[in-house]
Amino acid sequence: MDDTGIDRDSRQIHTSQPLNKRLWHPSPLIHQIVLVTTVSEEGVENVAPKSLISMLSFDPPILVIGCNRHHNTAKNIIATREFVVNIPHRRHVQEVWRSSELPHPRRVSDMGLTAIPGVNVKAPRIKECPAHLECTLDSTKTWGDEMALFGEIVSFTMLEELGHGWEEWYRQLGPFLFLEDKLYGVVKAQRVES
Repeated sequence: MDDTGIDRDSRQIHTSQPLNKRLWHPSPLIHQIVLVTTVSEEGVENVAPKSLISMLSFDPPILVIGCNRHHNTAKNIIATREFVVNIPHRRHVQEVWRSSELPHPRRVSDMGLTAIPGVNVKAPRIKECPAHLECTLDSTKTWGDEMALFGEIVSFTMLEELGHGWEEWYRQLGPFLFLEDKLYGVVKAQRVES
């Protein structure tokens, strides 16, 4: 590739793009959509869809979620030092997408879903979600209004029966991905050929 951005072998032209991810069409980075449940210090429940999430460490099991520090999710996590990452099935994509338009605080029942108690934290799990990761806050990092919340997974629950074989497991988990505004993708498990 020369300094013009042209790969002389393939004749593809690469152009500079804006640094604001909201303006990326298409987005080369995609993220799993989850529902994060929290409670305030007063015990008021809140649920929010999030897509900036990733595992960072296997042992200890640490994940990170990105959030605006002024959102109820971040405020509740900082106040109570706990939260639950619920993994919604793609059959609930409409409820998940519409939930961002609900007024705060949002209860799980406001989405038409069912809150059930956490195993090790006060924040509720969502019954209709096939998997739940209960977390305690490890640390935070802030950049202006945005922050990263690092959580240690202290409990992992999943549907008892997810069928047989990896194809069926992922079909029944039904995870889906945020691509860009109003666009999502679904996960189809495929095995690498040896």
